[in-house]
Amino acid sequence: MTQTDPAHDWSAVAEAWDKNVDYVESHTTEAMKLLIEAVAIRPGDRILELAAGPGNLAGMWSALTGTTGKVVVSDIAPGMVEAAARRSADLANVAVALIDASAIEFPDDAFDVVVCRMGLMFTPDPSIALGEIARVLGAGGRLGVLTWGALERNPWMTCVGMAAMANGLVAGGPPVGPGGIFSLGDAAFLRALAEGAGFADVAVDALGATFHSESIEAHVDRASSMAGPLAGAFAKATAEQIDAVRKTAATLAADYITSDGVNLPGQALLLTAHV
Repeated sequence: MTQTDPAHDWSAVAEAWDKNVDYVESHTTEAMKLLIEAVAIRPGDRILELAAGPGNLAGMWSALTGTTGKVVVSDIAPGMVEAAARRSADLANVAVALIDASAIEFPDDAFDVVVCRMGLMFTPDPSIALGEIARVLGAGGRLGVLTWGALERNPWMTCVGMAAMANGLVAGGPPVGPGGIFSLGDAAFLRALAEGAGFADVAVDALGATFHSESIEAHVDRASSMAGPLAGAFAKATAEQIDAVRKTAATLAADYITSDGVNLPGQALLLTAHV
């Protein structure tokens, strides 16, 4: 799939993310519970969240760190940062920043915890981003990262992306290369990247998820509106093309369509480590 400007792509879908954030949270509850347990946030901790989207986790970080803690919620996309600023306006210990994970503008040892949920795979070179994260973490600092697993484990997204490719909305191959949504879907590769960046006690665990929608059409519409690299293509498509994509997606997802809608499987990888 053709790669474009990530900041522009994700700014363009900031409104859709803000609107659907509760839906996203309902499908990642278990993964987030495990991530939070792994990074063991304490009162007074300094937390950096990268690729925070509309900043819906800011309130939780704020409560966990308490009045003596410091939270920086960040994203590469200005539209997401604006949404996060609105959400965290009343949180005294939370700051919002425009940050590229590959060039974090903070000094060494600035944080105790860095969290990145479903964003590391979109960086052009995740080894650089992980090196930057290791740099800004203090001694004993903890890392928690969620990425999507392998392409074949994520029909919730592949049925939409493949349908878009089949009907000419996007060009190129599956998004498994650098910067693609499934570029960090191999657990051994992800572990090696973290170890290469200097992290210790690296663990990568596979976590299952199921995405429910009332219909395949609703799923296609929601997923395409929130997927930065896809949203622009869907916005330019004709009504006939969108209808064709929905029909193709229904064929691809036929095994998961039930009487109460569609239940599409997914898999995430949870990377945890410390410096």
